[in-house]
Amino acid sequence: MAVAKVAKQAKDSELSEQKFTISYDAKESSLSDHEISAKDLGEAILGMHNLIEETASIISNGSADVTLKVTTPAQEGSVEVVFALMANPATALKVLGILGFAAPTASFVGGSLVELVQQIKGKKITSVTIEGNSETAEVNTTDGVIKADKNLAKLIANSRIRDSLHKIIQAPLSGKKDAQFKVIGTQNKPVVAIKDDAVDTFVRLPKGTLEEITVEKEIVRASFAQVNFESPKGWRIRKHDGSEFAVTMKDATFLQKVIRNQKTFQKDDNYNLEIETTTTSRPTRATIDRVIVKVQE
Repeated sequence: MAVAKVAKQAKDSELSEQKFTISYDAKESSLSDHEISAKDLGEAILGMHNLIEETASIISNGSADVTLKVTTPAQEGSVEVVFALMANPATALKVLGILGFAAPTASFVGGSLVELVQQIKGKKITSVTIEGNSETAEVNTTDGVIKADKNLAKLIANSRIRDSLHKIIQAPLSGKKDAQFKVIGTQNKPVVAIKDDAVDTFVRLPKGTLEEITVEKEIVRASFAQVNFESPKGWRIRKHDGSEFAVTMKDATFLQKVIRNQKTFQKDDNYNLEIETTTTSRPTRATIDRVIVKVQE
């Protein structure tokens, strides 16, 4: 059995060192003798590097600087590997907390990543919807909708993250009886304990269409470059910088006033337009739809 520990050691006022070790156990000869496949162990270490790096990038919008090191090599008769995460203290705690590898400094809607993976149980994620500045997202699966912290939603739908978790948790224990993965926190108390069938929920991201949908609302000062009074489609707006965009006119009240000549309308007049922009990102492409919700008068 390899023991897992998580401990914090302040290095200076800017950086902290978070140490943790992954643990595998099962009623199977090689693990009970503290032996593990070199290939499995190597891929688990690389998977941990990718997991930490990608998580830090997502939760900080690419601004976090983190370094993961193996500080103690595997010892004879043991598969214990000690990692040291070097990062800003707040970043280090947030990364390990949202993954579920340490007690979180704040609660996340949807729990931790390891909890959310077990809740979804390998179901295909069809889309992730994030509206405006909301901190909560909707993770749409083939079995329904789950609300989660927006960063957690991005992690659960990220193929690099899911592949890394698979290499760290499932791959080394696949097919082994009474399999168990642990991370132990301070005072030798488990932070994570994943047992038996739960281990098999850490599969790679299922194949299939995966969309991430973001919805943003803003007020734009612009004129109409193209109009179409016969349909909500066929409209274009021109912003002050000269850029033009196709839009769908959904303000029926404004449209009816113009058609009935209740409002003087000049195509080149400037208006304050309440625009809702929906960006749908897919593995191969992204589409942007803009809708005029209201023309402010």
